[in-house]
Order: sequence, then structure tokens, then C-alpha cells
Amino acid sequence: MPTTSNPAIRNLLTLDGAVAPAGTVRSGGAAPSAAPDRPITLDDIVVKTLALLGVLTLSAILTVFLELGFLALPALLAGLGIGIYLGVRPRPSAGLALLFAAVQGIVLGEATRFFDALHPGVGTQAVLGTGCVFAGALAAYATRVVRVGAKMARWAVGLAIGLLALSLAELVASAVFGADLGLRDGGVVAVLVGLLAIAAASFFFLVEFEAANRFLQSGASHRWAWYVAFGLAMTLVWLYLELLRLLAYLRWW
Repeated sequence: MPTTSNPAIRNLLTLDGAVAPAGTVRSGGAAPSAAPDRPITLDDIVVKTLALLGVLTLSAILTVFLELGFLALPALLAGLGIGIYLGVRPRPSAGLALLFAAVQGIVLGEATRFFDALHPGVGTQAVLGTGCVFAGALAAYATRVVRVGAKMARWAVGLAIGLLALSLAELVASAVFGADLGLRDGGVVAVLVGLLAIAAASFFFLVEFEAANRFLQSGASHRWAWYVAFGLAMTLVWLYLELLRLLAYLRWW
């Protein structure tokens, strides 16, 4: 099994310290309890993932029809906070996973409404594109066309951090200095950044599939299905937003 000293990658890939055997439940630094439990199954992961996608979709629909777009910014910050927290301190929390889906649904709903108003049909195209990329990544993993290891995880995490740093730099430059770095203006640089982000999200699917497989092999508690579902939902949200933005850019050309 590949190893790495990076805690974020280790949590995703090697799951060192994150998995409690079935029959025990870990909560922060608390001692394991002897509550009856059972090992995680593929059905657990599928059901929990569908539950999060259902909440995500319902939240997005309600945001559009009830005109709750004013909640998009706080929802985005809340989702980012939950993502960072669960990324640094993995735990099988149904409440946090469902809350993440609910707030990110607000973000997706408002983003879809905004871009679809500018370019009708772009939201549907982004949904189809997200489904195709997910299916392609799953097929590539299932057939072992691409093998996941610590090196790939480092590449994906490093690229994601770099893209986040670029986005923050553009935000600061725009807000403080009124400068435009060209990362989100629909130009050539913006399209290239969007393609890199989509590539990184696609690789993250492979990392998430490998993490799910290792949970299944480890005999971890079925409660960890919520954590796996959260990771998949987070990557789906990221991919959808990047595809939505890229498709809008291409409509401008």
C-alpha cells in the first residue's frame, strides 16, 4: 500500500487513523465504544451518496423557485468550512454531510440560475457533462486503466491547492487593487484554468473510488459510508461548477 507523510492524502488514500473496525466507533479523541456495529458495504456507500445527491438537488431547486440566491455566499463559505474540517479531521458524520449537501445545493442552484439566464441550456449541458465524467472515471477505475497511488493523489491535491490559491489571489487582486488576473474573464487563460480544474476533479474521483475500496476492504464501520458519500458529493459539486463556468465561457467565444 503506498504511503505518504501528507495528512490530507493519507486520510484519502491510506486512511491511516481514520478507520475504526466494525464494532467500535471513534469520535474525536474519545475511547472506542463497544456498541454493536457491522462492516461497511457497497450498498451503504451507494445509498448514502444518493441521499446526499437528493438533498443537494432539492436544495438547488428550492433556491431557484424560492429565489434564495442571496444565501449563496454564506452557503459557499459554510460548505468550504465543512469541506476543510472533514478533510483535516475525517469522521463519519451524517449531520455534517447532509448540511454540506444542503448548503452546496444553494450554491449550485444560484450558479445554475445565473449562467442559464445568460446562456439558456448551459445548466443541462453541465449536468450531462458531470455525469459523463463521473461515469468515465468510474469505468477507468473499475477496469484498472488508471491505477491510483500516493503519487497521483499528491498530484491531484497539489493541483487543487494551486487552483484554490490562484482563485484567492484573483479575489484579493480584484477587491483590493481592482486588478484582473484573467482567470475568470472567459479568455484563453480562463479556459485553460477551467480545463485544469476539470482534470483535477476527474482525478479526485479516482482517489475517492480508491478510498471507498479501502474502506470496504478494511472492515470499517458502515457509518464511514457517510464520509465516502461526502467526498464524492464534494467532487461532484466542484466538477459541476467548473463545467458550468467553462461551458459559459465557450458560449461567449
